[in-house]
Amino acid sequence: MNERTAGKVDFATLAWINVARSALEEIVAEHGEPGARFSLCEVFTNAPAYISSSGTTAWHFYVDGKSVVVGSGEVDDADVKIRTDYQGVLPRARQVYTPEILAERASEPPGAGFDSVEGDMDLVPEYLVELHNRLALLTA
Repeated sequence: MNERTAGKVDFATLAWINVARSALEEIVAEHGEPGARFSLCEVFTNAPAYISSSGTTAWHFYVDGKSVVVGSGEVDDADVKIRTDYQGVLPRARQVYTPEILAERASEPPGAGFDSVEGDMDLVPEYLVELHNRLALLTA
């Protein structure tokens, strides 16, 4: 393990999903609203063999109020389902979203940077930027 990856986990692995679960539980407990629901599934194609022997890996979560359920694998009932190339999205997964980057992204069409998006990206809770930024700091 080199200095760049010390304390980090490989993107979209079970270890990474467990880090995401812990972060989401904290974030949703703080920012979730009773009765508010949202679910997301991200599918990554062309993943390295050490990540997935099939070349595809996925994770998902369901927010219900102030609680969240996180799992590995693809689901078909998510409010938003993203499918994208693992290597193509990896630099973005490691990028902390500053106010400047968020302002720049606001001018892009919803879902830009992904191969495909099913569902309404306007449903994504704003507090998920905090999840992204926490994970960006820990993603190898």
